[in-house]
Amino acid sequence: MGFRGVFVTATDTGAGKTAVTAGIAAVLRRRGVDVGVFKPVSSGGTADARFLAKAAGVADALELVNPVRLAAPLSPNVAAELEGRQVPLEAIDDAYNRLTRLHDVVLVEGVGGLLVPIRDDFLVADLARRLDLPLLVVARAALGTINHTLLTLEAAHRRNQQVIGVVYNTTGPGDPRAARTSPDVISRLSGVRSLGIVPHDPGLDVDAGNPGCLPDLIEQHVDLDGVVF
Repeated sequence: MGFRGVFVTATDTGAGKTAVTAGIAAVLRRRGVDVGVFKPVSSGGTADARFLAKAAGVADALELVNPVRLAAPLSPNVAAELEGRQVPLEAIDDAYNRLTRLHDVVLVEGVGGLLVPIRDDFLVADLARRLDLPLLVVARAALGTINHTLLTLEAAHRRNQQVIGVVYNTTGPGDPRAARTSPDVISRLSGVRSLGIVPHDPGLDVDAGNPGCLPDLIEQHVDLDGVVF
């Protein structure tokens, strides 16, 4: 196994990184991999963390899966400031270290995109580096994804962070030509490979805890060997 874990980030909020992370966890579980999930920081609720834990089939406490929970659906630095505190990085370290002792593989889901501030002087990119994990980028399979994805990959490259690939998530019905053509353009321009395009699943509802056909779609359309093996 190439990596003990992977840090899943996205081109922006709403690209579907929770769904993709959960789908990968569910498929690994099917394959007999002892997989843990980690949502270090959440803003605006715990639905994402609960969805991840359910997909992975873990019995880990919510406090372990999601050690920092902020009430406001804002960037973590602002949400924490509203609560009169800073995000405690030591709590994240402790929870992650415990999870790595409990599971063979840990999938970590960031918050927002790579340059979202967790503290004013500490970005999501810094957290991935702190945990010493390679990046998996989730991007929308839609018009506009070339710009958003290349910007994310450029930010990672400037920080000397390894990107193992991009998963393109189809978040809704639309013109399929962008989904078909954009990954090849991005790979050609960036040198980062596409690991697959996840089709739209109208039955998927993260907030309601409904995975729809997500695990099957991930298994059929994503090169998981490129993610964790």
